[in-house]
Amino acid sequence: MSSAFSSRLALIGWAVAALGGTAAVWWLSTYLESLTALAQTDRGAALELFRTRAMPALLLVVGVAVGAGAVLLRQGLQMARAGAREGRFLGNMIATAGFLLAAVPLALISVVFWVLARA
Repeated sequence: MSSAFSSRLALIGWAVAALGGTAAVWWLSTYLESLTALAQTDRGAALELFRTRAMPALLLVVGVAVGAGAVLLRQGLQMARAGAREGRFLGNMIATAGFLLAAVPLALISVVFWVLARA
C-alpha cells in the first residue's frame, strides 16, 4: 500500500469519524433539550431517561475525548523532546491541548455523577 493511499485512507477515516461524532453530539444536544422540557412537568421521568439514555452517550463522548486527548498529549510530548526550540514550544502547546482535552470532560462527567448521586 502506497504512502499516499494510506494517507488518503486515514483522512477519509478521520472525516467519517468527525461527521459521525458531529451528528451524535447534535442528537445528544437535542435529546437533552427535550429532557429539559420534560423536567419542567415530570422531573422523575426526565431524570430516569437521562440516566438510562443520555448518560451512556455522554460517557461515550467523554471516552472519545479522553482518547483523542491522550493521543495529542503523547504526540506533543514526542515533538517537544525531539525538536528544536520552535518544535519544543509547539510540542508543549499540543501536549497542553491534549491534557485539557482529556481532563476537562473527565472533570465535567465527575460533576454529573456527583449531582446524580445527590438526586
